[in-house]
Amino acid sequence: MNLLTAAPHDRKALAELRRLGFADPRAALANLHALTPEPRDAERLAPLLPRLLQALAEAPDPDMALNNLERLAAQGDRVALFRLLGSHPGALHLIARLGGTSQFLADTLRRHPTLFPWLLEGQTMRQWHRDELAAALEQTTSAFERLDARWNALRRFKYRQLLRIGSRDLLGDADLTVTTEELSRLADVCLEATWRWAEERLRERFGVPQGPDGAPTGLAVIGMGKLGGDELNYSSDIDLVFVYGEDGETSGGSEGRRPNGDYFAAVARDIVAALESVTEEGYAFRVDLRLRPEGRMGGIILSLDGYRTYLAERAELWERQALIKARFSAGDVQVANRFFELIRPFVFRPGLDPDIVAAVRGMKRQIDRSLSGKGVERRHVKLGRGGIREVEFLVQALQLLYSGDDPWLRERNSLRAIFRLTERGYLSQSLGRFLGDALVFLRTVEHRLQIVDEFQTHTLPEDPVALSRLARRLGSTLPPAVARRAFEAEYRRVTDGVHQAFADFFAAPPEAREPAFRVPTYTALKATGFVDPDRARQNLRLVLEGRPLVPYVEPMRRAVRAMFPVLLDALWQSPDPDEALNQFERFVAAAGPRTAYLELLADRPDLLTNLVKLCARGELLTQLLLTQPELLNRLADPATFAAPRRRADFRCALAPALASGLTQLERMDGLRRLKQAEELGIIWRLLLGVTDADRFSREMTALAEAALAAGWLMALEQATEALGVPVDAAWRLVPASVIGLGKFGGRELSTGSDLDLFVIYGGAGETDGPERVEAHVFYDRAVEALSSILGDVTAAGVVVPVDLRLRPGSKGSGFASSLPALGQYYREWADPWERQTLTRARLVGGDPRLGRSVRRAIQALVYGPEAPPPDLKEMRELRGRMEKELGKETPGRLHVKFGRGGLVDVEFITQAIQMRHGREHPAIRSPHTVTALRAIGVAGLLPADEAAQLAGSYRFLRRVSADLRLFGARPGDTIELAGPIPARLAKSLEYPSRKDFLDDYRRRTAWVRALYDRLVLAS
Repeated sequence: MNLLTAAPHDRKALAELRRLGFADPRAALANLHALTPEPRDAERLAPLLPRLLQALAEAPDPDMALNNLERLAAQGDRVALFRLLGSHPGALHLIARLGGTSQFLADTLRRHPTLFPWLLEGQTMRQWHRDELAAALEQTTSAFERLDARWNALRRFKYRQLLRIGSRDLLGDADLTVTTEELSRLADVCLEATWRWAEERLRERFGVPQGPDGAPTGLAVIGMGKLGGDELNYSSDIDLVFVYGEDGETSGGSEGRRPNGDYFAAVARDIVAALESVTEEGYAFRVDLRLRPEGRMGGIILSLDGYRTYLAERAELWERQALIKARFSAGDVQVANRFFELIRPFVFRPGLDPDIVAAVRGMKRQIDRSLSGKGVERRHVKLGRGGIREVEFLVQALQLLYSGDDPWLRERNSLRAIFRLTERGYLSQSLGRFLGDALVFLRTVEHRLQIVDEFQTHTLPEDPVALSRLARRLGSTLPPAVARRAFEAEYRRVTDGVHQAFADFFAAPPEAREPAFRVPTYTALKATGFVDPDRARQNLRLVLEGRPLVPYVEPMRRAVRAMFPVLLDALWQSPDPDEALNQFERFVAAAGPRTAYLELLADRPDLLTNLVKLCARGELLTQLLLTQPELLNRLADPATFAAPRRRADFRCALAPALASGLTQLERMDGLRRLKQAEELGIIWRLLLGVTDADRFSREMTALAEAALAAGWLMALEQATEALGVPVDAAWRLVPASVIGLGKFGGRELSTGSDLDLFVIYGGAGETDGPERVEAHVFYDRAVEALSSILGDVTAAGVVVPVDLRLRPGSKGSGFASSLPALGQYYREWADPWERQTLTRARLVGGDPRLGRSVRRAIQALVYGPEAPPPDLKEMRELRGRMEKELGKETPGRLHVKFGRGGLVDVEFITQAIQMRHGREHPAIRSPHTVTALRAIGVAGLLPADEAAQLAGSYRFLRRVSADLRLFGARPGDTIELAGPIPARLAKSLEYPSRKDFLDDYRRRTAWVRALYDRLVLAS
């Protein structure tokens, strides 16, 4: 039967359409006829009609999908449309999914039909980052002189990007986190452009705003709420706060001068009006300013000093809660950073505030009262019973309670905050997983409600047909009525679970009961070395009784009581009892109901004592145990103290993550857990003195290389599946190699280190897939996938962040370079510092044969006959900037890496000698600093005693740096002299006292700086 030629009342045709899922077969048949008004149109569509009907049948709303397809065909070129639908493998699925889900996206496509082929391009359907969006917006708007024309161009850009983001979302190419992040970045770049245009216009009239000292001052646009948390929906308001630097006056323009407050208020009003006004192209964004000081009654803008006064005198707790999500969105980033420094002590206060729980409970009651009587308490996805707001309030209450003492919890994004709270043990593993899954489910429901018509709705429809369509938009392939019932059951399960967790946490506290053991008194704890006895007593009670959301089962309570006397003794013997108890309590909370781990500690006093000692060393080791308490068994195994492991050992250990049959997420989580288990053993051996700092770094590097090998294989599989295999003109594989730089290249990784790397591929080629792309596109995709596989935060944490900033060309280039382009870049365009980074380049993965060619090319670039000598003037200037901008040493702060006489001084000395003499002395070319210094001494390029002393100082500084990372020092590599870190370092490094450690540190760094001055500065 040919549906394209069937009569309007043909029973068989109508029955077939009904079988395919069309609710109104007559309208569907009419749409098919309208789709092919001419016989030639029917001839063109007939070959792909079966596939088209199948794609429409799989759409959430087949009737809507077909109707939107017919409207699109009527608007544009049918011949081109049918040809594209028949030739591109993804076209039918995209048009059916988009047209059957979102009317506003389908209308956007109908108004701009040329965007359909754009959506099918590989470079379109990927994640766009802020700089790419900003460049595309600039290209779109720069052609227009008039401001109203720019605003219209901005609106067209916004809807084009919504079409791209929504299509990726509906096709499953982007998860919820990526989708909301892209929506938030889109708002950021639109805000940035609107702010810039407003400033340009007003500066012509009034000049540049200046502070009292005459220096220019600026305006920061702070994103709040969902925008601040990177959680925007398709129809979210954007919550904004405007803050400016200093009061003063503008420099004067065509209309004279204005007070800064008036000037910036005009900028803010212009931004809001430009975004909210409706033109023939629609609107950009609705703006909500109610989170500013004084809410609706307050001024549109406030200076930093005004904000400081407001926070000190009038701000309420709900504003602390709101400011958790504050994020720089547009404007002056320096003003924004000063704003964040200003609000930090107000939002994140040390110690526990017992009033927080009651205050947040009161805010939720107000919301409940506002919904009462409206019949939506169970249907309001955002504010209703068990809805998004209950998850957010629970998370934010925990952040307000604990993030003053635990900076890791200061996370704007609710989903990532749940992960961090679970990782730290403030939520049990099971509850953390449930709340994370619940938030993803509820936000996805919210998205699918808003994506239909771009309406800001949060309420489930009462109409059964509409609810069935929602269930289908959420991905159900069941018949409509069955899909509706399954969705209702799942929604009820999720919201009941969320509400129960919310009620448990915010319930009135039970009557206090005496613990089985008497907690030591304040005086006793003070006498045994606790600096904060009040917090110690609170922690000991939590160890004995458990946290509110991590209740003890009875066997676990017995195990805790059994080990409590040994724990107290271990704490009293600990070098830092406060930190040891803080971290140990978090571990006990993370263990949840798993009694066996605590029974193991009770049965093994030696293991408990060692664990307490290690907890005293800081949070990093404890953090690994928090995410995987089962690793405690590994620490109890004598095999953990066996000989140091090599890369081959680590590759075998990580291999299970690559097992067949696993999903991509399962592979990523498996790789994270396996890598963390191996890292735990490496750190354990270092802290108990089984291995030294150099062997520790080599093991950490070998583990990173093994993780890189697994991640690179997964990335290549992803790119190959999407694009095919890259081959040259002779159909040979175009290979690629991974080059490590920095600490990775030098085999000097520590805990928390990034992987500095770049990828080089062999040369020109194309993939052999259905959509042929050039080799550079394939490897760009692979490198982007690698960065995600290793660096993205999942429920299991991260493997290791990847840093691509040292790649040839950096931001101005793709993620991968060809071998010919590598040489050309460094010969013709690279700055001297970029050539200097190549002294630490080393093959770390990929094709070994190509890697040898890359190594020869790099050696020639750094040490070959045409390589220029080191530019010592450039090195001195770069080192000076590092010291000033990154080191930021003061009388009360030392910086191990960038400070005077720090690690970078040693590295610059070594690299200057390598670049000057490496051509004649190949032995000194090692990327490993200590090995290179040893060879430099042997070659007589430095006196042997100086080379040995320099290497010794470098080893000392690296050990200090490693310990700082283990202690969780923030900022990293920083020694705050007024805090506890110097004393902890002294104990860790076995100095008699804090003073002895600092004296030795200053002596060593002064000697290194003197040598640097002699060899680099004075040259």
